[in-house]
Amino acid sequence: MLWKVNNDHASDCLDSLAEEFGISEILSKLLALRGIKNKEEAELFLKPSLKSLSDPFEVSYLKEGVEYLSQAIDQKASIFIFGDYDVDGISSIVQMVSILREYGLDPSYCVPYRLSEGYGLTREAIDRGLKNSRPDLMIVVDCGTNSKESIDYLKSLGIFVLIIDHHQLTTELSENALLINPHVNDVGQENKGWFNLSAAGLVFKFLHGLIKYRRGFDDPIANDIKLSQIIDLAGLGTIADLVPLQGENRILAKYALHHLRNNKRKGLLALLKESRVSNLSTLSSSDVSFRLAPRINASGRLSDGALPVELLLTDEAEFAQKSAKQLGDLNNERQTIQKKMVEAAELQISDFETDQLAYILHDKEWHPGVVGIVASRISRKLNRPCLILGNEGDMIKGSGRSVGGVDLVKVLTECEPHLENWGGHPMAVGVKLSERNLEAFSKAFNQAMTCFYPDGIPEPELDIACWIDFEDLGDELMEELSLLEPYGQMNPEPILGLKGVMLKEEAMTFAKIHKRFTLIQKHQPEKTIEGIAWNFESMPEANEPLDLAVRLEWNTWNNVKTSRVILVDWKKSIL
Repeated sequence: MLWKVNNDHASDCLDSLAEEFGISEILSKLLALRGIKNKEEAELFLKPSLKSLSDPFEVSYLKEGVEYLSQAIDQKASIFIFGDYDVDGISSIVQMVSILREYGLDPSYCVPYRLSEGYGLTREAIDRGLKNSRPDLMIVVDCGTNSKESIDYLKSLGIFVLIIDHHQLTTELSENALLINPHVNDVGQENKGWFNLSAAGLVFKFLHGLIKYRRGFDDPIANDIKLSQIIDLAGLGTIADLVPLQGENRILAKYALHHLRNNKRKGLLALLKESRVSNLSTLSSSDVSFRLAPRINASGRLSDGALPVELLLTDEAEFAQKSAKQLGDLNNERQTIQKKMVEAAELQISDFETDQLAYILHDKEWHPGVVGIVASRISRKLNRPCLILGNEGDMIKGSGRSVGGVDLVKVLTECEPHLENWGGHPMAVGVKLSERNLEAFSKAFNQAMTCFYPDGIPEPELDIACWIDFEDLGDELMEELSLLEPYGQMNPEPILGLKGVMLKEEAMTFAKIHKRFTLIQKHQPEKTIEGIAWNFESMPEANEPLDLAVRLEWNTWNNVKTSRVILVDWKKSIL
C-alpha cells in the first residue's frame, strides 16, 4: 500500500491558526487540510452552532411546502408519509410523524418492501399503502425525485404530493408534485451549507421552517415545540447516509451525537443497548455507522422496513426492547447471509484463470438485499471493482462497488446496450439486466475496463494527514483531535504517521485475530503508548525500528478514559 503524505500546508496560515486558537501545530495542519485558512472558518468548524443554521426558506420551494402543510394541519387533513427503507428514510419519516402528532394528527406511513416492491415510490408500494385510505396529502421523503409515473398516478387519484428528497434527477421530472430538492432546484448554490443535506437533514430544515412559519402567527403548539425533539433523528440519518459532514450536516451531526448521548427516546435507548453501546458518554459517529445503522437497515434488507419506524416512535419500553431485539436478530441473519455470499463469491473468483481487472459474479440464489455489502467487501479485499448479481424473477439485479482511481459510471456507460437500467456514481452502482444479456454484458464490461485502464488497477493509497513526533502522543493530543469530530465524508478521521518507533515486546494476540501492543521510542524508554491492531495476521518484531500509520482513540476501562493508538499499517523504518 502506498503511503501518501500531504505536506501542502501554508506555514503562515498554520502559525496564525495556532496562535489565535491556542492550538497545536498538528491541529492547525489538520484544519488546513480541510481548507480552513482563517479564524472565522476555524470558528465555524471547531465550534458548530445551531445559530449558524441558515434561514430554511432559502431552499427553493420549501416555504411553499410549509404553507401547504400548515394549511393541511389547520384543516385536520389526512396525511400519508412514504419513505425509503434505509436509516435516512426511516429517520425522515419519524421526524415528520413526531411533529404532526404534536398537532393532534395521526398520519399513516409506508415503507416499501424491498424484495417484492423494489426501491422508491413504486406503484406496488403505493397501492399497498393506500389500500384502506385515500389521503388529502402525501409526503414522500428520501425518494420520489425520479418517480414520474407514480407521481402522475397519485395526481390522477386526486392526491397532492409533496416530495423532500436529495437524490440526483436521472429521468424526466414530473410537474404533478411540489419537489424540495436542492440537487434539482438549487443548482449553482453548492456553496450553501444546506446544499448537501441528507433527506433527514432536509426534513429537519423543512420542519424548522414549519415551526418558524407558525410561530409567526403565534401558534401555541409551535411555540412549545423544540427542534431538540428531533435533532437526534436528523443527525442519525445524516451520519448513516454518508453525506459530506461539512456545513449544516456537520452542525446536525454534532448536536445529534450530544442528544443521542443523553437520549430519552425509549426506542433508541433499547437499540443502543442491543447494539452493545455500553458507554453513551463516548458515543461517536462510528457507533452510529457500524452499530446502530446496520440494525436499522437490516429490517429493510430482509423484512419489513416499517419496524424501525415503530421502534423509534414508541413510548412503551417493553415494545422497544422486543423490537430492538428483533432488529438485532435480523442483523445477525444478514451477517450470516453475507458471510455465505462472500465465501461463495471468493470461490467463484478462485476459478478465474488470470488476475482480473474487475469481477462480475452471479448466483441466482444470492440475496438482493445484501449484494451491495458483499460487493463492497470483495472490492476492498482484492482492490478490484466488483459487481455482485442475483436474480429477481427472470431479471438479474445487483450492485457494484469500485476502488480508488476506477470510475464505474464511465465503464457502465459503455455497456448500456446490454442493461435494462442502471444508475449510481463512480464508486457505487446498481444494475438490472436480462439473464440472456449477462455474457454480453460481462464481455463489454471487461473490454471497457481494459480500454480505460490499460496499465491495470492503481495500487491502493493510504492518506497520511501528517507526521507527528512520538512525544506528541497522549491524552492532550486526543482532546484536540476530538474537536474535529464527528468524522465522516469530507471530514475523515485523521491517520497520523510515526517514524522510528518500536514495539516494547512481542504483540499479544486476543480473540484469535487481534493484537495488543505497547509502543516505545529508542531514546525515550520511559514513555509508553498502548495500541491495538484489529484483524492483523502478521506484526513486526519487538525492538525493530518502524514507521506506523495510526489512528487515535479513547479507551474507557473501569470508568477511566485514556488515549491509545489503532494500527492502520506499518513498514520497517529506513533511517
